[in-house]
Parts: sequence; C-alpha cells; structure tokens
Amino acid sequence: MLNVLLILAFFGLVYVAVQHLARTLGYRSARGRSFRKLVHRGKVPADLTEAADEVIIDRQRRRSARKHHDPAYASLKTQPKPRLSTEQVQALREARASVREDFLEHMRPGFYHYVIIFIVASVAGLILEMVWMFVSSGRTELRVGLVWGPFSPLYGFGACLLTMVLWNFRTAPRGQVFVLSALLGGGLEQTTGMLMENLFHAQSWTYLGLPDAITQWIAWRFIFAWGVIGLVWCRVVMPEVIYRIGEPTTRAQVVIVTVMTVLLIVDMLATVFCFYRKAQRDAGIPPSNPVDAYVDARFNDEFIANRFQNLVVGQDLEPNK
Repeated sequence: MLNVLLILAFFGLVYVAVQHLARTLGYRSARGRSFRKLVHRGKVPADLTEAADEVIIDRQRRRSARKHHDPAYASLKTQPKPRLSTEQVQALREARASVREDFLEHMRPGFYHYVIIFIVASVAGLILEMVWMFVSSGRTELRVGLVWGPFSPLYGFGACLLTMVLWNFRTAPRGQVFVLSALLGGGLEQTTGMLMENLFHAQSWTYLGLPDAITQWIAWRFIFAWGVIGLVWCRVVMPEVIYRIGEPTTRAQVVIVTVMTVLLIVDMLATVFCFYRKAQRDAGIPPSNPVDAYVDARFNDEFIANRFQNLVVGQDLEPNK
C-alpha cells in the first residue's frame, strides 16, 4: 500500500501540473474554460481586455477565412498569431487564484463533493494497486473491497476523511498538516483492520514481519506515507479538486450523485451482510430466512474467494518476509 499511496500523491501533483499547463496555454491564446469563466465573472483585468479581444478577433478572422476558403487566408497563415504576454498570463493566473480562494472561503465540502471524491479515490486507488501488483510481482490480482463495482473503499474513505478534517488546515503549517494526516491515515488503517478481524475474522493486509511494524495493520513507513499524502492533498490537490467540482448547477448533477450514493450504500450493506453470513456459515449457522438463503446462494464462499482475491477469512495472512 505504501507504493500505491505515494503513486497517488505523485499523480495528484501531475494532475495539478497538467491543469496548470493547460490553463497557461489557454490564457496565452485567450481561450479555454478557465478563461471563459474569468470573462463571464468579469474578472479579466481591465488592462488585459483589449489585448485579449485582439487575440480572439484574430483567431475568429483566421477561422472564418479558412472555413470560407478566403484567398486572404494564405496571407494570414504567414503572419504571427497575437498572444498574451507572460506578464498578462500571470495576471490572469492571479485573477483565477483570487476567484478560487474566494469560492473556497465561502463554502464547505458537502455530500455532493464527498461522493465524487469517494468514487474517484476508490477507483483510482484500486487501479493503481492492481497495476503495482502486476509491475512489482507479475500477479494480476483483483483487489476490490465491495461486492459490486470497481471500488477500493479504503482509499475513498481516506480521501474523504482527509478532506473533512484538513479542510480548515489549508493554510496551517506544513508540519501540523503532516502529523495530523499521518495520525488520520494510521488510525483509519488500524480501525479498518480491527473491524474486519473482529467482525468477520477477515484480513486484507498485514504488516507483521516488517521491521517498522507497530501493529498488524500499521507501520511507521505507512504512517509517513499518509503524512505525505495528506500534505500533498491538503495544500495542492484538494483545493483544486473542490474548486473544479464546484457546486451542482443542474438537477441532473444532483440526481446522478444521489443515485450513486444510494448504489454505494446498497453495495456497502450487501458487502457487510455477505461477510456476516460468511462468518455464520463458518460457525455452522444455517440460513434462518429467505434473505440469508439468497445471500448464501449468491455470495457463497467461491464468490468471495474469486471476488476478494487479496482477502483471507478465518485464517491469518502470512507475515511479510
């Protein structure tokens, strides 16, 4: 998991860097979603309006000439395209940063944001974990955490927990954010591992055998990784992600997120009941109602073994060597 967490942090930085580059290119040619938002909100500095209009008009003139096969297009192609200067692009960046900070200061992430973050983090964590397993050991192992869908909920809950707790620490000292994130991540792993073991006699990972293991479910290297993840998330990724998600502006967005929430809740409840019946079957307790019988038939031991390939039930994982 350490490698996956660090890869997630790396991809978070890459995402922000790519978005920054795309905005810069868009600003230079006075186009793109970010530029249009600034124009719509009247945030383009007044001294840039004329220069931006010149760039836009030139682009429209070239496009029209090309579309209508205007002979003048041959001459236009030889002329350099007007672009905004580096200083003007920087002014647009500062204007966007001001808009973003104003937005973040007057809102708090709600269920709409958390559902999207949970889904993205759960899917991204699962994909990266499976890719890492294949690259590092040549194994193709399904590492999902729910009975339906491509979700690894530990990553989703981790991202939501970091967002919820660190939201008010966006400008706090780095050391404070690092320590808090490390404690949150370690606590999440310890709590999840204990619940799985005590409720379902199931284990999905173990750090036993590692020289820096603290308990079966937490180790110093992973606590450090959670600290790095939290710092990157809090300072770089989270503000940009929340700003880009924004607030729902259409009923369709609310409906889609609500439906996804219901499906995820059903998925989680089904997963819990699946392992509850697994524990009962192992204890020799027969089904007592039609629901139990359905779960035993649909989510039997073979299904669990095939679906949760990194999970063992009723026994301990081998210590790391």
